[in-house]
Amino acid sequence: MPIALDRRTRTDDDLEQLTPDEFFSSRFPPLADANGHLVAAAIEQLHARPLSIEVDDTTWSIVADRGAVRTLPGPVDGALVVTLTDREFSDWCQNQRSFNAFLTARTLRSRGGDLRDISIWDSLLLSLLYGWPTVGNVEFEDAHGHPLDLQRCFTPDDDPREIAHFLREAGFLHLRGWVDPALMPRISADMDRVRPDCVEGDGRSWWAQLRDGCRVCVRLQEFVEHSPATAAMLTSDTWNLLRSTVAAGEPLVQAPVEGRCIEALFKPVGVVSGPSDLSFHRDCHLGRHAYTCSSTVIGVSVTASHPGNGQLRVIPGSHRIAMPVEIARHEPFLKVHALSTEPGDLTVHLSCTLHEATAPQTAERRVMYTSFTLADRAGRRAARNDDLAVLREQVTNIHRRAHSVHDR
Repeated sequence: MPIALDRRTRTDDDLEQLTPDEFFSSRFPPLADANGHLVAAAIEQLHARPLSIEVDDTTWSIVADRGAVRTLPGPVDGALVVTLTDREFSDWCQNQRSFNAFLTARTLRSRGGDLRDISIWDSLLLSLLYGWPTVGNVEFEDAHGHPLDLQRCFTPDDDPREIAHFLREAGFLHLRGWVDPALMPRISADMDRVRPDCVEGDGRSWWAQLRDGCRVCVRLQEFVEHSPATAAMLTSDTWNLLRSTVAAGEPLVQAPVEGRCIEALFKPVGVVSGPSDLSFHRDCHLGRHAYTCSSTVIGVSVTASHPGNGQLRVIPGSHRIAMPVEIARHEPFLKVHALSTEPGDLTVHLSCTLHEATAPQTAERRVMYTSFTLADRAGRRAARNDDLAVLREQVTNIHRRAHSVHDR
């Protein structure tokens, strides 16, 4: 059965301030009983290190043991050792912030391992907390039980049930005919008109550095306020049909068509640093998978995309198997699928599907990204995490600082 879009099992009302003793003594044993076999299988298959967590003067370790996992007091030989503060530990064990979030913010303190080990344990925690397997194979079936054609491109004339099924089964969609291609030159012209008004550090644009040393704006926020063609697209009957088709009865909503509801991106040739073309990642990889997933992220191809000017690549089924990001980048055990698009085509991926943007080699690419999100649950606090929101907006500065340190 395909995975539902709404994978939320926790809300912010569930959050506590957990100490290592509380988590490892009380919370860990039932989680290990339910999901430890998944963690142990992944440790064996991926040849993963044990994990030791240091908080103040206390250390706890997680190790595989005869097809299960258990905890030990103190460090263990050969472990990835991560040092956390009290607050960081509480956030980590409740998936408020992942190791990758600390790494992105340049605050991760670790030894005895590398990026691969850190990435694996981000996935293993998801397996432990939520029963999301880290390793395994995925078979794809259409709504009739036949093998799924992963190359299929859907139009508004196709059966909405097949479209919704495909997204839940494969974790992505390629759509054509939902947006008028004639809008794309107008939107591209709007991007050219707005870009000169952006200044690095203005809080509404992201910047990257090219091979010649030039720094260029690569992302525009608040773009819809300056692009009537984009506003018309997002308020059209066809766009509302898209939302209802993808939702298929689940509580999927669109943000008001204002402010930062959509981002316009330039993908230039020759980027050497900055947040332009990101290698494989999940949109929930900083944390909060069980609080917010799945958002449905929609890419609008302002220009065509192909291997020469860069394109979106996804790993079908990676919303069903929590393949570690570093494994996806260097040794994927699920097949990578590239999406070549025409102007006006849409790509859709779930926030927990692995995806990447390949770097343009021969020409610039232009694309916009927006999303449909899950509606808040009645009577529960809206999901939010200010730390992650701030971190996302600081990504361009973090990339620049890292590049400057590298240059020195």
